[in-house]
Amino acid sequence: MRIRLLVTAAALAIIASPVLAQGFGMGQASGGQRTRYTEQEKREEAANERAYRDALKATKSTTGESYDPWRNIRSSETEKSETKRR
Repeated sequence: MRIRLLVTAAALAIIASPVLAQGFGMGQASGGQRTRYTEQEKREEAANERAYRDALKATKSTTGESYDPWRNIRSSETEKSETKRR
């Protein structure tokens, strides 16, 4: 009976140890997100976001159609049936 209890306790400890180790980093809340940013980090984050949005705007098609990487693979019949569905 004691051996069964010892094996069960050891198994639970092995299973629970990775769970307890998550989220105990320095300056991090649970989930890995930092809780505080310096002013410089905030400015850098905002600049990165602006650059990302500008890059997305630059890559959009000027014709108004969405980009289709499979456009050359489809046959003309498939395109006709696709436009009828929309």
